[in-house]
Amino acid sequence: MQNRFFTCRAVLAAVVIGSLAAPARAQQAAPITEEAVKPRLTKPPKLVTFVEADYPESEKSAGKTAAVVLQIGIGPTGTVTDVAVIESAGPAFDAAAVDAAKRFVFDPAEINDRPAAIRINYRYQFVLKQAEPTTAILTGVVKSRPKGEPLVGVTVGLDDGRSVVTDQTGRFTFPDVEPGRHRVLLSREDLKGLQTQEDLVAGQKLDATYEIELAPVDDGEEHDDLEIVIIAPKLVKQSVSTKVDASEGRRVAGTQGDVLKIVENLPGVARASAGSSQIVVWGAAPEDTRVYVDGMRVPLLYHYGGLRSIVHTDLVQSVELVPGGYGAAYGRGLGGLVVVATRDPPQDRIHGSVQVDVMDASAAVQGRVAEGWGVALAARNSHLQWVLDNVSSKDFDEYFQIPHYYDGQARIRRDLGEGEFIETLGLLSFDEVARTVSSNDPRGRKSEKRHQTFGRVGIRYKKSGKDGSVVEVMPWYGQDHRTLEASFGEVPTSQGLDTNIFGLRARYSGKVTDTIVGTLGLDLEGSATNATRSGSTSSPPREGDAHVFGQPPSDQINGDEWDAFVGSAAPYAELDIGLLSDKLHIVPGLRLDPLFTSVSRRQPRDGDKPGVGASTTDISVEPRLAARYRLSRRATFKAAYGHYRQPPLAEDLSPVFGNPLLGAATGHHFLGGGDFQLTESFGVETTAFYTTSSDLAARNPIPSPLVAEALVGIGAGRSYGAQFLLRKSLKGGFFGWIAYTLLRAERQDEPATPYRLFDFDQTHVLTALAAYQFGKGFDVSSRFRYATGYPRTPVVGSYYDSRRDLYEPELGPKNSARIPDFWQLDVRVAKRFTFGTQEIEAYLDVQNVTNRENPEEIAYSPDYTQKRYVYGLPILPVLGARWSF
Repeated sequence: MQNRFFTCRAVLAAVVIGSLAAPARAQQAAPITEEAVKPRLTKPPKLVTFVEADYPESEKSAGKTAAVVLQIGIGPTGTVTDVAVIESAGPAFDAAAVDAAKRFVFDPAEINDRPAAIRINYRYQFVLKQAEPTTAILTGVVKSRPKGEPLVGVTVGLDDGRSVVTDQTGRFTFPDVEPGRHRVLLSREDLKGLQTQEDLVAGQKLDATYEIELAPVDDGEEHDDLEIVIIAPKLVKQSVSTKVDASEGRRVAGTQGDVLKIVENLPGVARASAGSSQIVVWGAAPEDTRVYVDGMRVPLLYHYGGLRSIVHTDLVQSVELVPGGYGAAYGRGLGGLVVVATRDPPQDRIHGSVQVDVMDASAAVQGRVAEGWGVALAARNSHLQWVLDNVSSKDFDEYFQIPHYYDGQARIRRDLGEGEFIETLGLLSFDEVARTVSSNDPRGRKSEKRHQTFGRVGIRYKKSGKDGSVVEVMPWYGQDHRTLEASFGEVPTSQGLDTNIFGLRARYSGKVTDTIVGTLGLDLEGSATNATRSGSTSSPPREGDAHVFGQPPSDQINGDEWDAFVGSAAPYAELDIGLLSDKLHIVPGLRLDPLFTSVSRRQPRDGDKPGVGASTTDISVEPRLAARYRLSRRATFKAAYGHYRQPPLAEDLSPVFGNPLLGAATGHHFLGGGDFQLTESFGVETTAFYTTSSDLAARNPIPSPLVAEALVGIGAGRSYGAQFLLRKSLKGGFFGWIAYTLLRAERQDEPATPYRLFDFDQTHVLTALAAYQFGKGFDVSSRFRYATGYPRTPVVGSYYDSRRDLYEPELGPKNSARIPDFWQLDVRVAKRFTFGTQEIEAYLDVQNVTNRENPEEIAYSPDYTQKRYVYGLPILPVLGARWSF
């Protein structure tokens, strides 16, 4: 195979403003005042015409690769004025790189919004690459189902006439397979035959896993969904049973009347950092947990800051939080599942409410507007920033990003007959946070602004038959817009994502026999994203990056714009089989999830040359199995298993910053537990869990990775632990619970390396809450929370970088230190006044009543010799009132 040589564009690095660039010096310069520094880089240069260098024949024949670092002078018109070598790779490589760089053309930089001359550092990479391969490799493993044991002696046949037999580990390999679709047949004398199809791509290896069901099958395992369901007016936790009236949920301290924030207080849910809207369940990454509202997938459950949910409480009918092991109806996520359903409009009269507190103002109205027609509308807008600006002299924005948000929901329903209706649903949400950290030294100034807007609209038809059958169809469409604008000194970061997303959920459920209920469904979803990114190649940082809070990002900069489409149409089937006089329920499920991914460019942009796209297609068979056994009226045992996978993120498919050919990540959930009712009002729930994940996107460990391979799917993860819930149901005006989770979450950055602590690992999470109704409209509640601090990478020393004129940290083992533990006490007091059908409630919800300084992050001095903590919000009294009618 002949070698083909090519040059790959490297990252633009170390933007240095010409006349402002300070020479390298051994000692720290005197602080530069803000008055003295007037020129400001408002737009970095962008390479628009790239010239490929001639690979030196003397180096090519020797098989050498190299990188030359150049300093390029760019004039105000974008032409190159001069080129100098600052890191040599030898005379031959240097001359070729300089000759090519002199012919570059840039979109000029701007200083104070005007075109200006500038100098940049540019890394020119010379890489040898083999000729494009023409064949593919099919390899894999054959296992028994459901035990997952390797099957030896299985004949695997390919439609080109070849066949192999699996070895002692159940593995097989077919080298040099022609690309395209191939039929694969698996057989053995004592096994059921299995035939499937695989799509093979030239130059790629497909690693398949085939599970064959042994005949007969009787594994005796018991599995079930482990799910938490919050229902208004009741909160129900299906397999970890918990019931709380929604009116009670609004009165729990720390929720500010938002019933969906009850989810934060349940076992299995980690405490999110102050100001974070993330949901961390069972040690999974926040983006791995999927959130649905009325069947439409949304990007978040809580607004930025985590102070409020995106759906008005009056419109909430139910929310299910499923930490893991959920059924075949849902997929495309490795973590938990959150499913929110809005309330049917009441049919008696018009109901409504108005609520105002120090954080926001909201209003809702719902009811019957005509015979057979119902409407529900709600809206909310925040004003916390205005309140803090007027009541406090502290600049909270330095450490806690004060969010601005608004949202709206609408539901129009038409009843078509008994148990049959059609409705239109709409959602709108807006979030924005901004933070600026000032400094007399321009290199120490930091700013960040994040924005996210999304909207959804859907049409749902549902018919419930008298025989218990259900038919439901819901197509939906939405748009997401997300941006990040940040700078650290003179190093910028810009990122934007515009997504059109659509889906279709359809299902039929009905009795198969008197003891078996079956469900057939289709879960279709697709998203088309236009993405842009420019600035530092290391900002924003990824999970697992070796960095510390406040560390300047790399001054290597680059830019990219790309389009990505990710879609799948997954049919699924599920049975609920009742046995032993309905004491035992077994729920097997199967989901077929074909995944299609395409990108607009396989390689980074090369001048004016048209981009060549790329696409990948594969299919996953995802078995699910659950069981629930009611031993007695007071004891129930449950367990579940599920196989899951998650498509790559659109922002990771960049040929410059990511990898256009990233595949899906896969995962497995195992769990089991029991519910025990000790007395009429006291209950205990316990659950043990173990989850694994593989093929996670991670930074390429190679110092100089190949083009379009900045990310590779080599990461792995696991989490394991147990959760407990001791609950006192409402009796005598008192209710409460104690929830505790013991967890270990770990990641492996590349194969054959040790597991390390995950960025979101929390060993201990404890929540204790209690509420008491005194009568005559008075009630009081309190909440105590304790959580282990998140892991962080320690600083063990520092060194001075004369080129950048700043100190860089020397880091210890990754995530081997922790932020100090968190604990907080919240108290809520309320009084309700009733006037016929109207009610007025005044409340004071005080967070952090002890005014404890809870560390949220570890920060360091500029030379990394001193350590301090960034603290969360101090005592925060939320005074408000609610009028309902």
